[in-house]
Amino acid sequence: MADERAPRIAVITIGQSPRPDLMPEMRSILGDVDCDEFGALDGLGRDAILEHAPAEEDFGLFAPLADGTHVVVQVRFAAERAETLIAHVDGLGYDLIVLATTGVFTSFSTRTPLIHGQSAVDAWIAALVVGDARIGVIFPLPRQGAVLAAFGYGTLLQSAHATVEGGHSARLADAASTVTGADLILMHSVGYTEAMARQVAETTGKLVVPARRIIAGAARMRLADMTGGRVGPSAENYSGPELMKRLAGATDGLTPREREVLVHVLEGGANKLIARALGISHRTVEIHRARAMAKLGAGSVTELIRRALMTPQR
Repeated sequence: MADERAPRIAVITIGQSPRPDLMPEMRSILGDVDCDEFGALDGLGRDAILEHAPAEEDFGLFAPLADGTHVVVQVRFAAERAETLIAHVDGLGYDLIVLATTGVFTSFSTRTPLIHGQSAVDAWIAALVVGDARIGVIFPLPRQGAVLAAFGYGTLLQSAHATVEGGHSARLADAASTVTGADLILMHSVGYTEAMARQVAETTGKLVVPARRIIAGAARMRLADMTGGRVGPSAENYSGPELMKRLAGATDGLTPREREVLVHVLEGGANKLIARALGISHRTVEIHRARAMAKLGAGSVTELIRRALMTPQR
């Protein structure tokens, strides 16, 4: 994007719009953008939607409705509705489309850049969960763990500590108590709010990441690439300071400037963007970054983030 206008973003959810539980949090992470909301079930009445409720043996998705209630719909039906809506939105001139849902594995072909929610969560897990790491996963519906495994997700989660069949708000305390042995916890539904994540974090003492934060973060990183850094990660919206706290002790040998640079590195900042933010040269950032990584014995930023996430809270 060569102009200085705010990027136009289309956020598509699997239920109906508006989503007052979701969009304020999405907008707070996406930053200075022109953001519109669409629901895959918009225009349908409850009776028409309930015709596509999953049978007992089917997989379903939790779909909030505009009246504040929710239904459970067949994954295939939800994916078909999402595909039709994405095709429509693709022709409306948006700079980025964000499919803000998990549990939909269909691939979509678009001219407009697309953030696919499930793919973003897959990439997050692939980058951060390796070896014997235990990841606790909280699901809203009983069979969602099975459908993830059926689509190859199980390889990444083979060392998962637990899959919890909790609701979005009901039984959250029970869900949290089941995953206390995990190294980190993923709340695998866009319906889980930041407030719910804080509740689980307080119960377990572990780092808890809701899917909506991962998806919005992936969108913001894409915006940073599209706008040359004009829209991008910031300490306000990302967890660099929190990750630094988790590395406390290991970071004692860093200089103040190395620590400052590393906070931006942990938030995904490119060297040129860090240099601009700190008012120093690109080369100076490279030197401080390299020295900090060497002192910490980290071969990559991903390794360092993984180490921070696996460190218990102090």
